[in-house]
Amino acid sequence: MSFALPDAVASSQDLMALLLDVKRYAEWFRHESIKKQVSVASAKEALQLSPIAVEVIRDWGKQSALTNESLDELIKNLEAYQKQAPVMTITLAAPASRGLKTTLVGWCRKNIAPTVLVTFDFNATILGGMVVRSGSHMYDWSVRRAILENRNKLPEVLKRV
Repeated sequence: MSFALPDAVASSQDLMALLLDVKRYAEWFRHESIKKQVSVASAKEALQLSPIAVEVIRDWGKQSALTNESLDELIKNLEAYQKQAPVMTITLAAPASRGLKTTLVGWCRKNIAPTVLVTFDFNATILGGMVVRSGSHMYDWSVRRAILENRNKLPEVLKRV
């Protein structure tokens, strides 16, 4: 089955939280299945899951009926995704909002790699722009770098202001 994470699952930490929620759901599902087989009343309280876990499980259930085996397959897919996904770090001058994170992750998955996991960091000393690290590569589009590269031109620019 094809599997893609929603853009709200951005980092390795988000993926680990999702994986733990799905494992909890699979365990709950197994217990409920056994209760139905032996005619024991089901739990009255529903299992509390994160909205993203609910979305992923619901989307998985649309591909095939939810069974113990299909939930095991979902867990295997998530674990494989976690092991194989490339990871990149984006450093911004301020903490990124959830909307900005989702937008940047969507762009990265569309233009770089559909399985990329993106970790966000912030460092006020870059002043603006961003620094992107992926593996051993670093791409610096920060305002600080631009100022330092053009420090000889800065007095001339300030005279014109």
